[in-house]
Amino acid sequence: MHFNYKKIIIILALVLAGAIANSFGQKLQWSLPQRVTDHAFITECIGANTEGLYTLKKNTRNQDRNVTVEHYSDDLHHVTSKVFASHKNEYFLNMFLDSAGLRMFYAQSSADNKKVDIRLKNINFNLAETGKDTTLFSFTSASPEQSMISVYKIKLNPYVMITYSTDLSQYPASYGYVILDENYSKINSGSINTGAKNLLSIEQVTFTKDQACFLMREDAVSKSVKQGYRFYTYKVRFADSSLTKTSLFNDRYAVTEGLLKTDFKNDNIVFAGLFANLDSSYVKGYCTWKYDLKTNAESIQFTPFPPDVVSEMEGRRIKIQGIFNLRAGDLNFRADGGIILSNEEYQETHENVSDFNAYGVAQPSVRNYYYYENLLVLSINPSGNLDWHTVIRKDQVSVNDNGTFSSYVLAVLPEKLLYIYNDLTRKNWDLSVAEIDETGKYQTKVIVKPQNYDGRLVPQYGCQIAYNQFIIPELTPRGIIILKVTY
Repeated sequence: MHFNYKKIIIILALVLAGAIANSFGQKLQWSLPQRVTDHAFITECIGANTEGLYTLKKNTRNQDRNVTVEHYSDDLHHVTSKVFASHKNEYFLNMFLDSAGLRMFYAQSSADNKKVDIRLKNINFNLAETGKDTTLFSFTSASPEQSMISVYKIKLNPYVMITYSTDLSQYPASYGYVILDENYSKINSGSINTGAKNLLSIEQVTFTKDQACFLMREDAVSKSVKQGYRFYTYKVRFADSSLTKTSLFNDRYAVTEGLLKTDFKNDNIVFAGLFANLDSSYVKGYCTWKYDLKTNAESIQFTPFPPDVVSEMEGRRIKIQGIFNLRAGDLNFRADGGIILSNEEYQETHENVSDFNAYGVAQPSVRNYYYYENLLVLSINPSGNLDWHTVIRKDQVSVNDNGTFSSYVLAVLPEKLLYIYNDLTRKNWDLSVAEIDETGKYQTKVIVKPQNYDGRLVPQYGCQIAYNQFIIPELTPRGIIILKVTY
């Protein structure tokens, strides 16, 4: 009798991984590998329900073409998969899971290339197409690829928003928008005029049934701001198409980046981000902007970091200008109307090198270095003041991999925050979790060690699928595997 010892070792390793995880109170489940034809494929989570888990596999080099949907049972048994191929004039936009099935949005250019149709494909839980595809709306444009089309769906909000541009320049003078209800029927539409001379682009969007708010970035302002760009919020009320513009900068500070979301429980639209001095690239503190959906009142606040935050992140050097290379990663709401702002140190550098081949001929190449380092978690109360901060130490440095295996995924549990990441210290590749309680205290644990699996986990493509569960895809020589962790 012939035994496949490699397979037996892998199975035993997975069993051992589960035993280690259960000893810490977590349950680990692994799917079988699903083959990919191109290493550029990535897996994203569409959603989970009583039918199981649905993931979307697409090519990072050409994300608007063919996509593959995978269906797993609750225990991660692979049920089925289906490729949704795009024809020559079709472009994938987005896909959502609702109570009746999956909804695939795509753009289709007309035969004469004079208009673009936004279309909807209905798919049941068994991945079978149901009914005919429908055209939701159309607009004048010669190219879906250049029309800057985005489809947004927000948790706790049954509506869908689609933005686009009919002006195919890099900075359009106006953007169109359409709001769809829970039945995917158009209930509102309009446009935002940014002006022909304003170099504005849409960065983020949040919306309710009555209004929308856009985070807009203005480029080519290096004479005013050292970083060369600045931000505004544009609020649009659907009833009368009124537009209100707010600057996220003043005569001293300018926001470097941030996140825009709707706090449905407390009826606020909230922006939270980081800011620097106008003449500096170092982050000095955090900015909060709130718009009250009931009273239409808005407020903005720039709060410098306390000295201990800066020194803890940058070290106790004599001349500290601020925190370097810090970017906002996640925005979550507290029950009392406060916010949790998660930030990460990130830097990318490039090095030109020359290697010599066997014939002594120099072959130039570029080494790309990716640095994903410490996390700074801020708990900000409803008044905009800092209740506590926590620094999670991590050191993720990689070369020529686009930082694929670095960064983190955040899971929000009822009593704690989980920051899951690959611990690359001394290249040990432990999948680790930092657990932060409601007071800001944290502890770090190892979920699984690399000897218990045969690939590389990709936390930044992970997703929380239930109040106590999250998944993380894994790239292996045998294909893509899904890891599910239950707390």
